[in-house]
Amino acid sequence: MILRRVIPVVSMSHATKSSTMGETGESESNEEANESSSGDLTEIVPDAEEPRLSKSEVFELLSAERRQEVLRYLDDTEGAATLSELAEHIASLECDCEPAQLSSQQRKRAYVGLYQCHLPKMADAGVIEYNADRGIIELNERSVRLLNYLYFEEESTSVTKELVTRLFG
Repeated sequence: MILRRVIPVVSMSHATKSSTMGETGESESNEEANESSSGDLTEIVPDAEEPRLSKSEVFELLSAERRQEVLRYLDDTEGAATLSELAEHIASLECDCEPAQLSSQQRKRAYVGLYQCHLPKMADAGVIEYNADRGIIELNERSVRLLNYLYFEEESTSVTKELVTRLFG
């Protein structure tokens, strides 16, 4: 498996250059130029409004179990859910019971925590799309980085358990 890291570089000549670092550590170049219908070159510029999340920001967002579960649930439900569905799911996990067995107080506790704290924090960081008026939450492109960290830990744990079982029976 060859691992490559793509580093986009925007040049002043209206061409987009990207360098890749191959497995051998050698730098390779790839130049692309996009032409519009008028024949002019178009510069591809990364979204300046959404800077990349730092590792500290990623860990801060993933530090709360509820935010982790928001990401898992949205990932499992094709990227979108309502606040009510999400609150019911999280409440059932926290109370270790089926959604039908939840009291209104248990649902409300999860709903309020999501509505007032967790979802706004995630939306402010740009890792979900959150329409508070309609109660709709959706994953976006920036969610992928958090999901990678979230699932990496889970995959890593299962691999570690498997390895320990193989070594020590």
